Amino acid sequence: MKIIPVPVRDDNYAYLVLDSSPNGKGKGVFVDPYTLSKVQAAAKEHSVEDVVAYPSAPIYGGSDKIPNLTHPVKDGSKFPLFEGSSITVTCHATPCHTQDSIAFFLEDERAEAGSKADGEVKRGVFTGDTLFVSGCGRFFEGEPHEMDTALNKVLASLPGDTLVYCGHEYTKSNVAFSLGVLPDRPAIKALADFVKTGKNGGVTTGVFTIDDERAHNVFMLVRDPEVAERVGLEKGADPIEVMKRLREAKNEGRLTASL
Repeated sequence: MKIIPVPVRDDNYAYLVLDSSPNGKGKGVFVDPYTLSKVQAAAKEHSVEDVVAYPSAPIYGGSDKIPNLTHPVKDGSKFPLFEGSSITVTCHATPCHTQDSIAFFLEDERAEAGSKADGEVKRGVFTGDTLFVSGCGRFFEGEPHEMDTALNKVLASLPGDTLVYCGHEYTKSNVAFSLGVLPDRPAIKALADFVKTGKNGGVTTGVFTIDDERAHNVFMLVRDPEVAERVGLEKGADPIEVMKRLREAKNEGRLTASL
């Protein structure tokens, strides 16, 4: 499969997922198509033949607030991308930013592991406003323990080579915070260099994996004793309290380094 990020608004991402198998040629789906005209233009650019205009297209989601929802999903829902596709979609509940948040994990049984030079992807996860590159969403409708579960139990349990596709391009501010918390951590310094040098045109979504996030995302390092100390706690502190203090510091602009 191929996953095409489509920038919409100021820092949001929509996505076009293409099934590149013989059965899937010319077929694709949209993820978070906020600005329909832009994702339709991307579909046309990539020769997707069977784009169906909203609102007659099948719409999958975890919230009954989604207009014209046709296929409600929940934690554990599993289905092919479309009939005959080699791509399987598995839904994982990740409540916190919103209580109805769902992460969509896609796996292509035909593709080899890892991201290839031709853009083929074996595994990817759409994390919405839960997991960002080197960061996480605010706890608008949830509590620190829910974000810890979402990040460090649910998403962290996915295969390590799963590429992360998030809802916003927040990486510059996120890595500045992670660098402020752990200034000497090699993985965080490497991400900061990636951002400062403008690699990949400044686009970080779909570049880094779950394993990368476990190394350069302080919200996935709440059990690290150095992180606990940086938020004023002792080594071995309750990771939920560490999560709470990290989010408060990020919200208040504390512990942030300059890039």
